[in-house]
Amino acid sequence: MKFDEVPESIENLFNKIKKEHFPYLANAQILFLVSKKKMMTKGRIVLGKIVKPSALVRYLSRNEAPEDGYDFIMYLDHKLVAVCEETDIERVLRHELRHIFFDSDSRNPYKLIDHDFSDFYDEVELNKDDPNWANRLARTVSLIYEQEKDQR
Repeated sequence: MKFDEVPESIENLFNKIKKEHFPYLANAQILFLVSKKKMMTKGRIVLGKIVKPSALVRYLSRNEAPEDGYDFIMYLDHKLVAVCEETDIERVLRHELRHIFFDSDSRNPYKLIDHDFSDFYDEVELNKDDPNWANRLARTVSLIYEQEKDQR
């Protein structure tokens, strides 16, 4: 299997972040998965990714997520989850959750949006103690993959 369930600590961290930064996600149904394969985009490692599920996935998940199934699926790199500190995992979760826009006037209120620039303005302020966190984490996780490849 390419995916696995996230540890309970990730769900707990999400609930803490949601309460503190994203109260409008109170009713959002998000499935969190660990990707056991390295995710890449444009030659760069992807630590986390949030997507809208297809109509089929929403239908198949309707028993797990009340209403109409999951609103979003968030994938987290398994090396990130296994070796990185909670503070760094929180940064990734928060960043991915910033992609969700809540439109209270819409029948389907949850939408995905792109970055303000390569990040989100709100996240720059929250990460001023470590402005290079994303590059640092990407290098760390990439090095772990490289070390494993060299050991084979």
